[in-house]
Amino acid sequence: MTGSRDVDDWPVDGGMWSRGGPGHRRVKAGRIGVAALVVAVAFACGAVLVSAGTARSWFPNRWDPRIAPIAAEVARLRGLDFEHPVPIRYLMPQAFEKQLGADQPDVSDRADAQRQEGVFRALGFIGGRVDLLQSEEASQSSGTLAFYDVDAKRIFVRGTTLDVEHRVTIAHELTHVLQDQHFNLLKLQKRAVASDSGDAASFKALVEGDAVRIQEAYLAHLSQADRAEYDREDKAEGERIGKETASVPEIVDVLTSAPYSLGPLSVRVIFDTGGNAAVNKALTGAVPSSAVFVDAGDVTPATPVADPAPPPGGVRLGRPEAFGPFELYLTLSARIDPERALEAADAVDGGRATTFRSNGTICYKASVDPRSQPAKEFVRQAVRAWARGRSRTTVDDSGDLVSFTACDPGRAAPNPSSRGMQRAIQLLGLRTGITLAAAQDGRDAEFARCVGRVFLETPGAATLALRVGNAQPTAAQETQLRSAAARSGEACRDDSDSGLR
Repeated sequence: MTGSRDVDDWPVDGGMWSRGGPGHRRVKAGRIGVAALVVAVAFACGAVLVSAGTARSWFPNRWDPRIAPIAAEVARLRGLDFEHPVPIRYLMPQAFEKQLGADQPDVSDRADAQRQEGVFRALGFIGGRVDLLQSEEASQSSGTLAFYDVDAKRIFVRGTTLDVEHRVTIAHELTHVLQDQHFNLLKLQKRAVASDSGDAASFKALVEGDAVRIQEAYLAHLSQADRAEYDREDKAEGERIGKETASVPEIVDVLTSAPYSLGPLSVRVIFDTGGNAAVNKALTGAVPSSAVFVDAGDVTPATPVADPAPPPGGVRLGRPEAFGPFELYLTLSARIDPERALEAADAVDGGRATTFRSNGTICYKASVDPRSQPAKEFVRQAVRAWARGRSRTTVDDSGDLVSFTACDPGRAAPNPSSRGMQRAIQLLGLRTGITLAAAQDGRDAEFARCVGRVFLETPGAATLALRVGNAQPTAAQETQLRSAAARSGEACRDDSDSGLR
């Protein structure tokens, strides 16, 4: 979309799997929660924006007095010093929205949305009567209180009153200032977009995840009264967004929220096992695959995979894009058991996808690279199970890769049930929470990820944990959960690759 000039709207590997705008720093209330296992995530209200021009920057000698204490705490928490203060501009709501840049979609935006509708129908994410552009506009309902303009090097604030929500949001934006001053966000983003193997959406998850981490640490140091006020406002805003986006397809909500829900958890695992230096290395290192969303803290680059070619007569639409573990997980979870889908996602090292038009129909071809022959067999069976009974879908696993092609079934496609996607996100939240708990217990990242992986593969453990949810487990349930966790730890002490194909 040509709307807000937020980092979300920079071109991301074709854009199919990266969505959202500056309003989405919270998700619908009640999405994920497993007591003692899943860490609650407070979603930021801010954004990182790129201005349309190349305005000259002017840096003040000192911080705005109201911002200075926030900046000092953010610098302490992040372990980086500001090279210089940046200007803070306070705008009335109308002027703020104008600066935010909420333009109306043009003809190109509508054509792109129609292409994406065809792909999402082909993958089974939406039905035939979904208006994706309208859904995206609803999902981007703004609650933005401040943003950092990475080109002009300024922070813009809605209004002039710095209540607790504003202060927490500004802590988030000041983290982006530090990232930019020390690592050059524009340069890193361009590198991520240009990568043929990495996933630019995963880089975005690291950038936003780092800012949410510092925002939450700043919040934790506020008074009990301030924290209670923030929680009330945050809950009310999440419920508002939930009501306003009730008709938004589940896939749009998941993709919009992922960098701000899963990204912070991944960054926390990195921090808990290596400190701020490890976070810096993750931001500036090789562009990671989308494993960062499904295997918390995993910033391993993807194995390069050639772009799938359209069949004879097919016309490529847009740029090929990354199709890695997260994309495979979401795709498979739409039709098969999410636990099986997650195991398949763990079995791939990289992938690419191409959108094309064939005989007037939009189609999508994806290829993934399994990590071993046993992994290939498992992925092959999972993909074939997903494709079974689906019209206009074929699977090719004759070579080293596992590939599938899915074509738009048209406007008659029924709306999918949201249960599979909801279960998939709950399962991912559960595994990520277990991984984070292990990392916070002083374990290294590989061991922590192994514990989360093996726990979910323990018969009945995931079902029990999700059934308990946020409730207090009974003595018997707690014994079962502790036993499953202990067995997972034992298996991973022997082999940190336990649970992998």
